[in-house]
Amino acid sequence: MHLFATWFSSLAILPLARASWPMLYGTEVALSPYSNNEPSVKVETLFQFPENGSWVDNIVLRPDGNLLLTRLDVPEVWSINTTSGNATLAYSFPNVTSCFGISEIADDIFAVVVGNFSTETYKPDAGSFSVQKLDFSKIERKRDEHASESPAASQIVALPEAEALNGMTTFSKDPDLVLIADSPKGVVWKVNTKTSNYSIALNDTTMLPAKGQALPLGVNGLKVVEDYVYYSSTTRMEFCRVKVDAEVRPVGEYEVIASGFLPDNFDVTEDGIAYIATDPQNSVVRITASGQISLVAGGQLSTEMPGPTSTRLSEDRKSLFVGTSGGQVAPVLGTFKEPGKVVKITLA
Repeated sequence: MHLFATWFSSLAILPLARASWPMLYGTEVALSPYSNNEPSVKVETLFQFPENGSWVDNIVLRPDGNLLLTRLDVPEVWSINTTSGNATLAYSFPNVTSCFGISEIADDIFAVVVGNFSTETYKPDAGSFSVQKLDFSKIERKRDEHASESPAASQIVALPEAEALNGMTTFSKDPDLVLIADSPKGVVWKVNTKTSNYSIALNDTTMLPAKGQALPLGVNGLKVVEDYVYYSSTTRMEFCRVKVDAEVRPVGEYEVIASGFLPDNFDVTEDGIAYIATDPQNSVVRITASGQISLVAGGQLSTEMPGPTSTRLSEDRKSLFVGTSGGQVAPVLGTFKEPGKVVKITLA
């Protein structure tokens, strides 16, 4: 999610003849900084919304291999069949404007971050954020009883102290816990989805918005793998991790794995390979555990997938699903925008 996209939109008007961008966040970013080391990648649109301005924020896999996606421009969660590409509205939340992070907390039961965010002013409404629950598990059990396809919805907890909740992940050591990025506050909240208790779990300078920037967008995407919490820090242009204990307390150093690009949401394999969406750079990059960066698909001047916001690997790791904003933040070549979509990348 991009809380203050007006700043990013300035990227689109830079002269195309220049070999690199001006100094951003204190680091020069090349137009094409990484080579493509994925020779057999196939990119295809799985589903695209009909209206311009539609904005996919986060995506997650269901147990059946299909997808759920959240939308930033409206408070909706959509279901997408990964075989046919058919999409249906799963749920629309009342009394809020946007959906953000989503994560599975039990078999076919998901926590969803919702709140108020304007895609016209690109500002969040601090204090409006909460964590909701969508339970799809009873749909299958009651299908023979002609039950509604809509999931059961309930509130887990409101977080009035949060400035702007964003990416979310389930804590693998305790699936009752979810971790949620608060991008302008520069912290990670820990929420118990059973007791509704919450507190700040992680707080480090690498999670804070970069100093001297008008747009406070720090920690963004989150993922837990084994003992590590991986996170992107957007205005710092860093991809990081920290080792934690069973209470989500840091037990190691906050490590910067890679830097020099604009990271949004991402997915990470068990061996520490990350696939990261870089929204205003219109690309997905692959980062190894040692920090080596390569281009998977897209590019600054490519219209293949404008504004990628999130990634999710299939269970067999052969496919990567990418949600996009359609270039709402930084139109390709300064003008090209399209409706948000979900792209399927078949990996080598």
